[in-house]
Amino acid sequence: MLYKVLCLGLVSCVAAFALPPEIASLTGLSDSQFDELLPRASCPESINGTGIISGPSFPDEIDILKRNSFVKRDGVKLTLLGEEFRPVGANIYWLGLDENVIPDPSYPSRTRVLEAFADVVAMGGNAVRGHTLGISVGNPLSVEPSLDVFNHDAYEAIDFAVTAARIYGLKLVLPLIDNYNYYHGGKYQFIGWHGIAFNGTGANITPEDVGAYFYNTTSIVESFKRYIINHLTHVNRYTGLALKDDPTIFAWESGNELSAARFGDGPAPAAWTKEIGQLIKGLAPKQLFMDGSYGVFPETLDNEIVDIFGDHFYPPNITRLREGASMVHAAGRNYFSGELDWTGGGDDLTRFLSTVTEIEGAGDAYWSLFGHDDECCQYVEHDDGTFTSFYYLRANSPNVSFVDRGKILIDHAAQITGKPAPKTFQKATCPQTSFPKALIPPGFPL
Repeated sequence: MLYKVLCLGLVSCVAAFALPPEIASLTGLSDSQFDELLPRASCPESINGTGIISGPSFPDEIDILKRNSFVKRDGVKLTLLGEEFRPVGANIYWLGLDENVIPDPSYPSRTRVLEAFADVVAMGGNAVRGHTLGISVGNPLSVEPSLDVFNHDAYEAIDFAVTAARIYGLKLVLPLIDNYNYYHGGKYQFIGWHGIAFNGTGANITPEDVGAYFYNTTSIVESFKRYIINHLTHVNRYTGLALKDDPTIFAWESGNELSAARFGDGPAPAAWTKEIGQLIKGLAPKQLFMDGSYGVFPETLDNEIVDIFGDHFYPPNITRLREGASMVHAAGRNYFSGELDWTGGGDDLTRFLSTVTEIEGAGDAYWSLFGHDDECCQYVEHDDGTFTSFYYLRANSPNVSFVDRGKILIDHAAQITGKPAPKTFQKATCPQTSFPKALIPPGFPL
């Protein structure tokens, strides 16, 4: 019989086995000799914190009201219960479908989702940007695996993550389509479904102008709108709320890094963004709408249906940040930096984040958060190439300063939310074990 030792990333751990007596006679090895041949799981070293987060904190009446209230826009600011709300936190793109596990892809485990949200809370965040909670097309495990065929089993992972975000008091911004051709789907799935040929993955697509069909072909636009309608009207099995009626989702984003055709070709057409925004606002009038174009462009800013404009920063660029935010504010809208590289290229990270704090109403989310595996022992590794994934309290390596950079992100979250910066790191346990009953809907699987 196998006995599994669960480790929390604080000390080394190994798998422990009760060996049947015949092993020694068959192999000629003692138990200790045989044990040396077994595969061992070694928990990574991490920095210990003095505070322990084993689950969401017990809510007071205001906390409950915030979970049940929608974020609103008031000019360039966002508000929650009449107070300013400045979203700050992490991108966690894999919450609905993950490419970093075996089999690839798979739905992420509940343990991993809960730990990730606990990490955001431990760092002082209040928001998460989650690609695969909104983008889910073209894969057998997707919400829409093929044109107009909807897979309701795919919603279990989405329902769990959205409900868990609510339990942890986090608000979500969810893109609805990707500019690229990755495992979770994007605009090229819709283009291919309508018989238009292309080659390539990621951003490297040929013909180079084929991406424009997504915006200017009526049948493709209408099929994407059907996906949006299906998605926003889906009723969460745990909360009983349609996604369009859930205050946990503070904004729907038209897409991730959308461009006119390929990467860097300018914004998604303003008329298309307006059409998609009108659909979303018609379905979800209490939720906000964000233009998912990659960058801020003057020709898009008179689109009154848009609440939030923003940009991504690889690497951080203070001049571009200030120029974009100035244009957005001149249009009377909110500014959100949806992704930023935290690793150290470009302008100094502390100065860049301080500039975000200085910009009225602005918020941001770093790219991108990962945690431990299902057994809370190994880190789930993800290679973004130039952009290193972030692991909370993972020990610094010669090339990556997780703890040092994490402290910068924690201090920034405190500054932007107006809360005191923690004097010590708070450790988020894996697995999460403590959940106030007042926060848990009936039937929620914990």
